[in-house]
Amino acid sequence: MKQENKTKSVKKFSIKMLLAMVFGGVLGGFFGVFMYYFHGDLEAFLTTWTKMVQSILVPGLLIVNIVSILAGEFCLWKLKTVCDRIATAEDEEADLVSYQEEKYGAILQCVNAVSQVLCIFLLANGYQIGYIESSNKNAINILIACGLFVACFFYNGIMQARYIKLLQTVHPEKRGDISSRKFHQQWLESCDEAEKEVIYQSSYKTYIFMSKAIGLLLIVTMLSHLFFKTGIMAILVVGVMYLVLVGKYSCSCVSLRKDRILRS
Repeated sequence: MKQENKTKSVKKFSIKMLLAMVFGGVLGGFFGVFMYYFHGDLEAFLTTWTKMVQSILVPGLLIVNIVSILAGEFCLWKLKTVCDRIATAEDEEADLVSYQEEKYGAILQCVNAVSQVLCIFLLANGYQIGYIESSNKNAINILIACGLFVACFFYNGIMQARYIKLLQTVHPEKRGDISSRKFHQQWLESCDEAEKEVIYQSSYKTYIFMSKAIGLLLIVTMLSHLFFKTGIMAILVVGVMYLVLVGKYSCSCVSLRKDRILRS
């Protein structure tokens, strides 16, 4: 019975793989036909898009900085309000307060990540030799943009430190020096078993999700190189990310298994 189930599983997996290959072929054919008729329009759109982003480079980065600061300070204020209730919360209210603490902390992390990605996107469109050398004004814009870019990342770093210090004030058992390379290890060691379980499950779900997302990104970068001649660097970077992700996960599993054997 077990052997029969294994055979059925292999067949189902093979069918799914074949269907995925057929879907990929159809999708590739569709894009090929689409690009054949609209290639010129898309190239014109991308050129216009790049020039448009370059024209709002400095104002765009300034807006990202302002919104990032306002959103970050709001989240930190909400966290302080929630943390003030932790000491007096009881039973069901304690669970609700812990949930709100986790929620606003997650929002703060996402705000920081979004602002950093937007800054990178905006700067990347102007951080080009042709654009810089075209005029002195563009060169000055790039210098200002780089300053705003650094300011955004600096603020996000300080915000992370303030967030950690707030949590350590409310939860004195939490350890870890934010400036240390071993901060995450120190923080994890100071968490209780329930917190570690949440971290472990979230990490595994993230690994599964990223494995699928990177596979999809590889397809996107390959199609982009085929139709827009974006170069192989994007494909290489995403491929290396996939190798690092799988390699690190596999090595960690083997290392943890070995440590368990040595301890027993």
